[in-house]
Amino acid sequence: MTVTLSIVGTSGSGKTTLITRIIPLLQQKGYRVGVIKHTAHGFSMDHEGKDSWKHQQAGADAVMVASETAYALVKKVTPVRLEELEGQMKDLDLIITEGYKGSARPKIEVHRTETGKAPLKGLTKLVARITDAPQADGLPSLDPDDPQGVADFIATTFLE
Repeated sequence: MTVTLSIVGTSGSGKTTLITRIIPLLQQKGYRVGVIKHTAHGFSMDHEGKDSWKHQQAGADAVMVASETAYALVKKVTPVRLEELEGQMKDLDLIITEGYKGSARPKIEVHRTETGKAPLKGLTKLVARITDAPQADGLPSLDPDDPQGVADFIATTFLE
């Protein structure tokens, strides 16, 4: 069964850095890991003039680019539902979402005092905080400079 875990935090808190550090550690434990990155801004995987770009410009509802070892799908959907995205990765052990702080998935917040920003408010299903600040809310506190400890926590809490 695939588990989805959201890594959340304010901009600049270190979410991407943390995720890129724990992926190989979880894979060393034998887990297959995928990532869904939420962006509030539009994005493009195409380059102007390429065939797939031309297909999108022509109005295709979905464009898939495939090679012998990988594929990418760009599909127009409104609204994009996390459940549909998760369905594309159901063969994995763990899906880490970056963002999706409003989802019903369990969350780990990344918070660094150097950003000058307060921890996020109103998060549901918050299971731990990765922080360099003292904790008073009873949640497990993980060291942002210990990716192995974070990977171990995720494996023990969600995958074993």
